[in-house]
Amino acid sequence: MPGTVLFSANRVYALSNSRRQLIEHFLDAQWRVVIATADRTASPLDDLPIHRAYVPFQRGRPAPLKEWRAYKSMAKLCRAWRPDLVQQFHPRPVVLGSLAARRELGKSVRIVNTITGLGNMLDGGTIRTTIAALGFRRALTASDTTVFQNPDDRDLFIRNKWAAAQNTRLITGSGVDLDQFAFVDRSRRNNDSPTVVLATRLIAKKGVPEFVSIANRIRKRWPNATFLLAGECEAAHPDAIQEEWVQSQSDIEYVGHEADITSFLHRADLLLYPSSYREGVPRIVMEAAATGLPTVAFDVPGVREAIQHGISGRLVPQSDLDAMTVAVNDILSSKELRLSLGNAARQLAEQSFDVRSVQRQYLDVYKQLGIAI
Repeated sequence: MPGTVLFSANRVYALSNSRRQLIEHFLDAQWRVVIATADRTASPLDDLPIHRAYVPFQRGRPAPLKEWRAYKSMAKLCRAWRPDLVQQFHPRPVVLGSLAARRELGKSVRIVNTITGLGNMLDGGTIRTTIAALGFRRALTASDTTVFQNPDDRDLFIRNKWAAAQNTRLITGSGVDLDQFAFVDRSRRNNDSPTVVLATRLIAKKGVPEFVSIANRIRKRWPNATFLLAGECEAAHPDAIQEEWVQSQSDIEYVGHEADITSFLHRADLLLYPSSYREGVPRIVMEAAATGLPTVAFDVPGVREAIQHGISGRLVPQSDLDAMTVAVNDILSSKELRLSLGNAARQLAEQSFDVRSVQRQYLDVYKQLGIAI
């Protein structure tokens, strides 16, 4: 008999970008689908017969009153819809949603959480880390399965007893639609005027200052090189970078929010991703790989799962801008190397990032919990 599934995430685009096929699978099976996010913006999911709900999930620093309101909203949703399955993404939906669902529904609900990365959770000092650790430990104890996107995060949670090893699964990334992000033949491009890109939120740890610094270094040797930065400012984020600063940088072109990320990547010859942000697996690196675009990045958790060093791109030690500059210069200097890395990146995407494979792995998790889907 069809049931009800509740998906929750910080923002609806996180679900529309990478979970649409999973949502459609439930709809095709005649399940009721409820989406809980902290925004009311229009979404590509709005053409589906889903039910959207607003939950005021807070981002950034802890705010007890706002956390309580979000918890109460999730509890109300659980009482109203009585879902058979709750699937949550991002830290606050994971913590608040798990506690609310288990309290309201008891053992009648199956709870699956996905840790899509840690962001700057571990950078806020002892108090912030302690609060986060307590929240995760209580929430994941209340859940049935916790999915991790990279082994570093899973090991961290198990080591700190935030999650029990037997209740964890590793599913690399969120997947990419390999048809939408099709391979691009870049073999006929002018090697003297390369385009290097980065698409990310305007947050310091996402690598925006490093991107600007590398552009300054590289353009001294490659004056015809173009460095394109796409992304939105998140003024409320504690690590936010203001658009005015980005726009004042002469060695890059800031294009603002880029709705058509596929076309943006098609223009590129190299993705430069100098992020040290704790992500599950960065989506933009997987999307770039699918189009046959190599990436230069720091060797940090999550990112290293999306790049095969020396095969599909280059990984350099974290914060080592000299090594990163050398890697970028090497790839721009050799069209043969750039194309070889790009071909290998596409092969990696086909083997590891196909969204259909990711969906099958999630369905397997649900079936193991007794969800007939």
